[in-house]
Amino acid sequence: MAFANYKMKGSSSKAGPTIDDAKIYIQEIKDAFKDDKDKFNEFSKTMKDIKNGRGDLVCMLARVKELFEGHRELLLKFNAYLPNEFAITPPPRKPKVNLEYARKYLIKVKTRFQDDQDVYKSFLAIMNMYRKKEKSGEEIQRMVISLFKDQPDLIDGFNEFLP
Repeated sequence: MAFANYKMKGSSSKAGPTIDDAKIYIQEIKDAFKDDKDKFNEFSKTMKDIKNGRGDLVCMLARVKELFEGHRELLLKFNAYLPNEFAITPPPRKPKVNLEYARKYLIKVKTRFQDDQDVYKSFLAIMNMYRKKEKSGEEIQRMVISLFKDQPDLIDGFNEFLP
């Protein structure tokens, strides 16, 4: 990887990643974005821009954080190629909602809208879009807020599901 040289400039005394490590990492990135080749291509372009002096490390880090959103492990592994002072700290993970909470929440929604099955079915359709990643988290949240506009407790309960 072209940016592996940055490790040499960092303040770390530990040995940096090897060429083989970089190849394995690149393959992991390709695998992660096999269904979204544009993201991998954008990552490659960003690395080439750095190598050719067409960008700076701070801009590159911002771009990589954006590209790797939702891929915490890739982001953490990227730190191996950075000077220590530029290490990326991903946002903390939200605790996973347990199955019992999800079950109770679903029953609450179903009970609340037992006289309006269209709302309940719409909610299930939204949850299905979320599960299939057809919409972004923000889009899903807006849809649920609109659907449950007069039900703030249901909106708050739903926000527990979002990553």
